[in-house]
Amino acid sequence: MLNFLAIGLSVLALLSSTYFAFQQVSSMKRANYLPAYLELLNHFRSATFHQHHWYIVNRLTTEHDPALGISGLPGEAQEAIYDVAFFLHNFVVLRRLDIIDDRYLITLNNRIIRTWEAIGPFVRRERELVPIPHLLQILEDYAAVAALVSPDSPTSLLRP
Repeated sequence: MLNFLAIGLSVLALLSSTYFAFQQVSSMKRANYLPAYLELLNHFRSATFHQHHWYIVNRLTTEHDPALGISGLPGEAQEAIYDVAFFLHNFVVLRRLDIIDDRYLITLNNRIIRTWEAIGPFVRRERELVPIPHLLQILEDYAAVAALVSPDSPTSLLRP
């Protein structure tokens, strides 16, 4: 009987050690990406980023024809698109790499949806003009998924 108890405790110790080792590896993996994540957050706090987002959502489609693509736009419009679109794109990439989870990304869903609605026609045209068939494809795919998720989703950080 004592032998079975000793074996049981040994197995329990092995399983718990294995579990904690995997948790540690996961933690270390996320810690390696923390500087990039923090840099993205610093960019998000800049006034320029918010001005670019406002421009894209409120003025881009009224001032420019999507048939121009992105490369046919004036420099300021191109800068706004690339600044905001690739910022959001990078967050989606971080999610796909399991560096951040849905709870963080869902807080950006509204911005992602509104940004894609504004730039989508320009991006699709740019894909035709310049042979980059997957330009911002990850952002486009996520925007379609994000449009189906309620802000009150159980995974949302916005829920009390």
